[in-house]
Amino acid sequence: MARVSFAAVKRVVIALGWIVLFYVLAIGVDYGLTKAAGSWWTGTALSVVPVGAFEIIGFGLATYVIGRLLKKYSWSALGWRRPALRPFARGVALGAVMAASAIVLGVVFGARLHFTGDWSAWAAVALPLILGLVFAALGEELGFRGYPLRHLADAVGVLPAIIVLALPFAILHAWNPSATVFSTINVGLAAIWLSVAFFSTGGMPLAWGAHFGWNAGLAVLFDAPVSGFIFHVPVVEYAPGLHRWIDGGAFGPEGGIVATIVLIAGTLFLLTRANAFSPPPQPAALQEVVAA
Repeated sequence: MARVSFAAVKRVVIALGWIVLFYVLAIGVDYGLTKAAGSWWTGTALSVVPVGAFEIIGFGLATYVIGRLLKKYSWSALGWRRPALRPFARGVALGAVMAASAIVLGVVFGARLHFTGDWSAWAAVALPLILGLVFAALGEELGFRGYPLRHLADAVGVLPAIIVLALPFAILHAWNPSATVFSTINVGLAAIWLSVAFFSTGGMPLAWGAHFGWNAGLAVLFDAPVSGFIFHVPVVEYAPGLHRWIDGGAFGPEGGIVATIVLIAGTLFLLTRANAFSPPPQPAALQEVVAA
């Protein structure tokens, strides 16, 4: 029987302690900002914007304080590398193509798309939603990839860290409207897909772009529910078919096997790239020491 050294256990416990501290700080800031701002945006087209913005501030501050100042991680180690715009754009394209593929598969098996052609209210609904989805995607990436994933991977290895952090990401989405066991599993697969993106040379911009591209592809392009939330974007109307296990029903494609297929395919696509799990080398003089 393999023996686990005390030093290894200590390293994992310490890493988890720092990650818990990270979440306490981030959630505390997020909660404080939410309470201070009140609920003036509730029920408006802008409702998704402050939610994402507060997450960015909370998790961004925690990343800087815990990840940079206290644990001395470089921005590169935290996934922020130059150039950032190109991998972000590639991520958006990848996420949007995957979302469209899930929709097409759903339509093949009974879901319906109806083009209304009514552009009169599109900008008023879609533009704030796009901004909110950009914020929300970055907030979740900072919270579930970024510093927590980097530090945990240093303590237990990349694959165990990906699986461990995919669990809370999936469980938190289990409280969304119309969530099922199937949808929770798929959200976990999405976390794995985004984690693989994070560990590629594209880093955080690629993961952020892919997350945004997926959500925006579903909501803005096809008016499909995103993790159980419906945004009623004009021009296109989406209706699920009769088989919830296929197209996800009211939860959206993420609740059905169409998303399972697409997410596995997207993960395999990233894993087969030459730069998977291969951060670009840095000159030794420019590398920062990462605390154990």
